[in-house]
Amino acid sequence: KLIAIDIKDCFFSIPLCEEDKERFASTVPSINREEPVKRWQWTVLPQGMKNSSVICQNYVAESLVPLQEGTTPRRIIHYMDDILLAAPSAEEVERLFQEAV
Repeated sequence: KLIAIDIKDCFFSIPLCEEDKERFASTVPSINREEPVKRWQWTVLPQGMKNSSVICQNYVAESLVPLQEGTTPRRIIHYMDDILLAAPSAEEVERLFQEAV
């Protein structure tokens, strides 16, 4: 039996460490230099940055480690924000799903 999970807004669910926020900042210049430039910092992982996909993949993998430990035969496969749960019976896959969410 299988259950597929798609984590909604996965990138935006991953908070950035305080010291890393500057690395994901951007500066918006003012028109005709009438006002000071504005600097914006992300507080969560932005999409489209060079390493965002790798960070997302690792974050999801680390959060699934406790679910992968167990005595029953079960499989948890993930790619980015998609997770596939598989188990021999519907009851076991439902129990795994409840643990995952």
